[in-house]
Amino acid sequence: VEAGDESILPVVVKFITSQGRMKFVRPLYRALFHSEMGRDIAVSTFLENKDFYHPIAAKMVASDLDTTKSEEKRTLFGCLVSKPKESFVIGGIVALSAAIGIALLRGKRH
Repeated sequence: VEAGDESILPVVVKFITSQGRMKFVRPLYRALFHSEMGRDIAVSTFLENKDFYHPIAAKMVASDLDTTKSEEKRTLFGCLVSKPKESFVIGGIVALSAAIGIALLRGKRH
């Protein structure tokens, strides 16, 4: 794909539509999307097959095919993509809740 050989496109499309593993599919979608010859093929193939992939794989490929990269929550090709800062906030809340729970449990033992 990176060499610009258009004869490989049918093989790549057949592979990414028959293989659901993110470690195989994601690099190929990225390579297609970043090539002049495969950009439209990557988007259309993903739209047709997004339900075939695991939800996490679909979300990651959708984020790779996103060109807007806005900082707000958005839906791309039907997959929810959130901004990374929210993950840290949620992680902080979970950690704080766990710490409070542990402190309360220790207080009940004494």
